[in-house]
Amino acid sequence: MRASGGASPRPAPPKRSATPTTTKLPVPASSSLAMPAPRLAHLRRLLSLHSPPPHPLAPSPARPLRPSFILPRAMAGAAQAGAATGSAEYEEVLGCLASLIKQKVRADTGNRGNQWELMAKYLQILELEEPIARLKVVHVAGTKGKGSTCTFAESILRSCGFRTGLFTSPHLIDVRERFRLDGLDISEEKFIRYFWWCWNKLK
Repeated sequence: MRASGGASPRPAPPKRSATPTTTKLPVPASSSLAMPAPRLAHLRRLLSLHSPPPHPLAPSPARPLRPSFILPRAMAGAAQAGAATGSAEYEEVLGCLASLIKQKVRADTGNRGNQWELMAKYLQILELEEPIARLKVVHVAGTKGKGSTCTFAESILRSCGFRTGLFTSPHLIDVRERFRLDGLDISEEKFIRYFWWCWNKLK
């Protein structure tokens, strides 16, 4: 059928094949440029159209997210990502830690975070004045890059043979990320033991 004005008829669209097409990765013909077979197979697996596996923290019907539980748990660093064993006592510790967090801005007159005399009193109760005085501390302050600078400095000192302790804040997943002794996170058992020691003395 011809349209008015003498225009030529449109060609019919090509029929689509019922079988899906697959795209093959180009492999150079030259043996000097050819990718090794194991690496090529791995690359093909990475580029396959299979859906990625679910994230370990993703909600599932067996483990739905509870909004009222998320905020204090995240603030206390209890988003586990498989790093900790998640014992019942550790969960209790994280709950106690979350109970200490107050939603106040720094300018609030009720904010006691900048009362250094209160911190000195806590150190007296814990009998930590002398041990802390014996430490050689590098305190990094500023706006950006404090955590990176501390991490670099700790790594350099440890590689030179020094015994190191590193504290950075905030953490990303687990609250124990804040404390590193000789480059290693503090264990869950040690964190629980020293937390209750401190909590019971200061409560």
